[in-house]
Amino acid sequence: MKTDLLSVIDCAGSPRQRGRTHGEALRTAIAEKIMRWHDAIAEAYGVTAKTFIPRFLAATRFGDAVKRHTPHLAEEVAGIAEGSNIAHETAFALQLLDEEWWFGRSTGDGHCSSLAIAPCGPIPTIIAQTMDLPRWHDGAQVLLKTQDSEAGETMVFTSAGLIGLMGVSERGVGVCVNTLSQLAVSPTGLPVAFVMRGALACSSVSDAIRFLHDVPHASGQNYQLGDRQNIATVECSAGKVLPLATKSRCSLHTNHPLASDDRRSATIPLAGSDSSRGRLQSLHLDLDDVRVTTDDVKAALAACRAGGEVSLVAPQLATEPMTVGAVVYEIGERTKISVCAGPPSVEAWRDIGLGT
Repeated sequence: MKTDLLSVIDCAGSPRQRGRTHGEALRTAIAEKIMRWHDAIAEAYGVTAKTFIPRFLAATRFGDAVKRHTPHLAEEVAGIAEGSNIAHETAFALQLLDEEWWFGRSTGDGHCSSLAIAPCGPIPTIIAQTMDLPRWHDGAQVLLKTQDSEAGETMVFTSAGLIGLMGVSERGVGVCVNTLSQLAVSPTGLPVAFVMRGALACSSVSDAIRFLHDVPHASGQNYQLGDRQNIATVECSAGKVLPLATKSRCSLHTNHPLASDDRRSATIPLAGSDSSRGRLQSLHLDLDDVRVTTDDVKAALAACRAGGEVSLVAPQLATEPMTVGAVVYEIGERTKISVCAGPPSVEAWRDIGLGT
């Protein structure tokens, strides 16, 4: 998708009404995406979606964790189902990206790259990432703008029908994520999309860290957090929540754990793939400098070094990953967003201010 085609959907009202607005506005995009998703399930797992999805939901209890820890988001998903005129089970399963991958025994380790940069003088806190998903998500990218009496405006980058991939609030909390498929999982934990939105609703980095400690985790995931004063990088899994110590202003992360040893299986190496290590090295080459700016971050996210391609162009197969979006959140006196609806380049970024 070209970034100038990226829609911004205003989702006001109660959680259920916000979901209905989302579903109604994107009904066609959601229906088309579901068709591509069902085809991808058959290709990836060798069974039809009609067989796989009920089996997936019956073997897990994610809904119980969602209702207990983020009941407002359970309502939002119900609203998406109503607004888009799809079954609730389908709407709920759409939220479970990382959980579907490990349940279906996907062999990939992800391709998202993320970073958090602490404020330094006039340079504000910066949280950023590339979001890499199977190509069947391309064309479904969207920004959801919600309004909350406490958090003010919140801008969430997502794929149609999904409550969120990464986001930032007007009061100055940003959350980015990347998969850690090597780490322990739980069929009764809180799925990543709900963890991300729950952390985003917090008032500060310290509150978000407490939230991450308080909830059970369904999937291995790294959370990059930032507010106007602080940053944090937290590796989460079914058995551990581990904030990482940062040795410099920059905290950089790809798709292998840097500290956690809560491995999913004794046979899974924690070192990650050549791609994950190469992308991490690429980020360090571009960003290991105390005066890193937003322009530096944008360039680093667009890097395509051999063996360290941070940004992925569209592949031939719908099930192969591509960069479906990238964000840079500046969290200073005001909160600003730079966003791409595809692989980032100098020309692709669109700048948005919150609370304007």
